[in-house]
Amino acid sequence: MPNPIDLDRIKVVSWDIDGTMYDLPILIRAFKRDLFRRMFSLGWIQAWRDFFRLLRFKTFMDKVRAGQGDYAVGQVPNRDAAARTQDEMYGRLLRPSDTLPGVVALMTWLKDKEIPQVVFSDYRPSTKLSALGLSHFFDKVYAGEDLGHLKPAPIVFQKILDDLQIRPDQLLHIGDRPDTDGAAANEVGYQVAIIGHGFSSASALMHQLQNGPQND
Repeated sequence: MPNPIDLDRIKVVSWDIDGTMYDLPILIRAFKRDLFRRMFSLGWIQAWRDFFRLLRFKTFMDKVRAGQGDYAVGQVPNRDAAARTQDEMYGRLLRPSDTLPGVVALMTWLKDKEIPQVVFSDYRPSTKLSALGLSHFFDKVYAGEDLGHLKPAPIVFQKILDDLQIRPDQLLHIGDRPDTDGAAANEVGYQVAIIGHGFSSASALMHQLQNGPQND
């Protein structure tokens, strides 16, 4: 049973992207198929360059997370080149139909209730939001790498709270990973909902928000 969420206290909802808004394993499989196809085309050289550019970026970020501590990012090597590759890839492979069940309905319901929504992802969203058709739901976009730390560093959540000018308990953060999206909740004090751990889907989360935990 997930922790009950106090809807009356929520002033802002923040969303993770990867694995929360869309199915990340499906995108990875699509990327592998796309890469395989491109390697047997006239653009095979660029395909390999894109692959190794993204691999180096992922390896760097994995080291940041594995190092734990305060999850400080520092200077990311060749970040602009990796961003251009990501822009092209997400714009080509992601579609509005790839959003997970209940995500659009929950975003629409929150918007109708005039609760501001923001994005908080470890990485720059690139073209993900526009490719998924979700950009219009969000007032601001935060990337942990640009704020200097990856989740679950408490400092990065506090930076967002300070920018939004709200108390910790007035933020509901929606993610898919207890070890990143939820790990700092007790220390910082924000409310959290983990899709796939406590809530089976965004639809289940919306049901609790609408009806209370006793009916979930």
